[in-house]
Amino acid sequence: MDSRGGGRSTRLGIPDLLCMVSGAARRRIPWPMALLGGILVLAPQATEACPLVIRAGAKQSLQATMGGYCRINGGHSPGSPPGAPASEVRRRAFISNSDGDSTSIIDRDSYKVLKTLRVGDYPHHMIVSLDGRYLYAGNTHSDTVSVIDLVTESIVKTLPLLDPYNLYYSPDRKLLVTTCTRLGRVEVHGVDEWSQIGAANGWKRLAQIPTGKDPNHFAFSPDGRFMYVSNEYSHNLSVIDLQGRRLAKQVSTGKRPVDVSLAPGGKILFVANYGEGRVTAYETEGFREVERIQTAAGAHGMAMTVDGKTLFVSNRDASSVSAIDVASRKVTQSFHVPQGPDMMEVTPDGKELWVTGRYGANVYVVELATGKVSRRIQTGAAPHGVTIIDLATPK
Repeated sequence: MDSRGGGRSTRLGIPDLLCMVSGAARRRIPWPMALLGGILVLAPQATEACPLVIRAGAKQSLQATMGGYCRINGGHSPGSPPGAPASEVRRRAFISNSDGDSTSIIDRDSYKVLKTLRVGDYPHHMIVSLDGRYLYAGNTHSDTVSVIDLVTESIVKTLPLLDPYNLYYSPDRKLLVTTCTRLGRVEVHGVDEWSQIGAANGWKRLAQIPTGKDPNHFAFSPDGRFMYVSNEYSHNLSVIDLQGRRLAKQVSTGKRPVDVSLAPGGKILFVANYGEGRVTAYETEGFREVERIQTAAGAHGMAMTVDGKTLFVSNRDASSVSAIDVASRKVTQSFHVPQGPDMMEVTPDGKELWVTGRYGANVYVVELATGKVSRRIQTGAAPHGVTIIDLATPK
């Protein structure tokens, strides 16, 4: 659980998820045309991940060439769609520093911290708004969300949201779903346009669904009907029927399940068991256990490669990261990452793995070609979530 030292960077397995384009009103283009054009130009080829490339238009107004929030760890190389004006790309990594009550913004080209923003109390995970303009950082202890403008890279608003440990959009983009760790439940909220959220001073809660003790991470079935939630200190997994907004099933997982990730196609769910140093694979139809994959002590966070073939698992207490072949469900590689590796993201070009070091104040960059740490970047205390975004701006 994250309020006791666990965590996850808003990166969930949602196979077969098409990226959506919005921000059309800012461009004065009818949104259906913008959506169709965006999908035709930049629809993800991989089932597991897609990049977020955001374009800043005239006078710094924002235009999302790939809006919404998909797993921000790859799909296409960042850049402009064919025929777009020449642009420069800001390559950023946003790091939530849980004990530092801050968010670090890192330039991924120079590997330098550009600024550190003070957010709320005990931030953990982050998501990008549906229009691609903002980054939402959930502050669990202050029951707030800090809204970061991705163009100005500054906090523009603070919104109320109860215990937003982890937050994510449903695949159809109609719901904002949160796990409330200290309250032992999932909350379902309606999704509105930014102007409506601002006017209402937050999101409208539609349902509260009890889970188990300390719900942490979650994934959705490809059709969006079910949500799979790990309950770290109940040692089980909740299967939630989102359509009926009810708990459908509880699955025993072993000690301290933390992160969850779906294999491409959505038929296999991987669960990291922190207390047993392993990953367990389940069939999502019936939840029969099909494999136990031993990694190392403190199996915690997970990140999938762009092609969905390799699953990385951070072993926080062993200071290592394991690479699992998704097809064979075997560990193929292990490499050292110090200071309690926690949450991870793969860069859009597939060359680097960014890993937060929860027991220190650094984020580590691993070159995937060699499995070696190439950079150590100082952040705030207890860095947790990592979100990678490429922002395209006119030359």
